[in-house]
Amino acid sequence: MDAIYEVYIDVLALNNFFADLAALLAVNIFLRRRVRAHRILAGAVLGTAASCAVFIFSKQMAAYLLLVHFAVNPAVIVFCFREKTKQDFFADLCAGYFVFLLMGGITEWLYEGGNGLFSYKMALSAALILLFAAVCWIKKQLKNRVRYFEAQVSQKGKKIRIKALSDSGNLLRDPYTGKAVSMIDRRVYETAFGRAGAVRLIPYESLGCRHGLLEAVTIEELCYAYGSCEKKIQKAVLGLADHALFEKKPYQIIINPQENPTGGRYEKDG
Repeated sequence: MDAIYEVYIDVLALNNFFADLAALLAVNIFLRRRVRAHRILAGAVLGTAASCAVFIFSKQMAAYLLLVHFAVNPAVIVFCFREKTKQDFFADLCAGYFVFLLMGGITEWLYEGGNGLFSYKMALSAALILLFAAVCWIKKQLKNRVRYFEAQVSQKGKKIRIKALSDSGNLLRDPYTGKAVSMIDRRVYETAFGRAGAVRLIPYESLGCRHGLLEAVTIEELCYAYGSCEKKIQKAVLGLADHALFEKKPYQIIINPQENPTGGRYEKDG
C-alpha cells in the first residue's frame, strides 16, 4: 500500500521563501556580488511562486524535485546575479545550495530535537535568525582580516606577478600627472626591470616623517584582481619604496585604492 503524504501549500511556500531568501542573501554577502536588496527579495518571491506552481502541477515528486533543482533554482540565480561567466554562475549556485542545506539542517534540528518546544514555523524563523547572525559574524571577521591579492606589473616588455595589498590609507597622488601612486618594493622592481631611469620625486608625509621625497616611475601597465573586481591601469605611477617597508610582509606592492581603470580585463597567463 502506497503511503499518502499531506503537504500544506502555505507551509511549503513559507519554507521555500525563507530558504531562497537566506541562500540569495548569503551568496550576495560572501561572494561580494553587490546586488540590491529589492532584486534579492524579488528573486526569493519568484523562486517561491515557481516552486509552488511546479508542485501543484507535478504529478510525481521526482518530477517536482528535478524541475526545482535543475530549472527553477538556476533560473533564480541568473535572474538575481546575471553572471557573465559559467564559473561565477556555478559559484553562486554552489554557495546558495550550501546555505540552503545548512538552513534545512538547523530547522530540522530545532523542530525534531526541540521536544515540541518549536513549531515548524518557529523553527524555520529561528533557523533564519541564527543563520544570518552567523553570516554577519563571519562577514565581520573577513572584513577585519587583511586581504591580499595578485597584481601584474608590466614594464620594458616584461611582466611580473606579485602579491598586493590595497591600503585605504594610501592617498598619495603624483602632482605632475594627477594620478594615484601605488608603492612597490624597490628591490623587487630593480630585480625585475633594472634600475629605474626616468624617475621623479614626489613629496609625501607619513607617520614619523613629516616631509619626504619618494622616487616614482611611470610603468606601462598595472593590472590586478581584487575579489570580483578586475582593473587594468595604463601608464600607472609607482613609488619606489625602501625594502624595509615590505620586509617580512607577504606582499610586495601597496595599491592605491584611488586608481582609476582605463578599461579592459585582467588576463591571467596560463
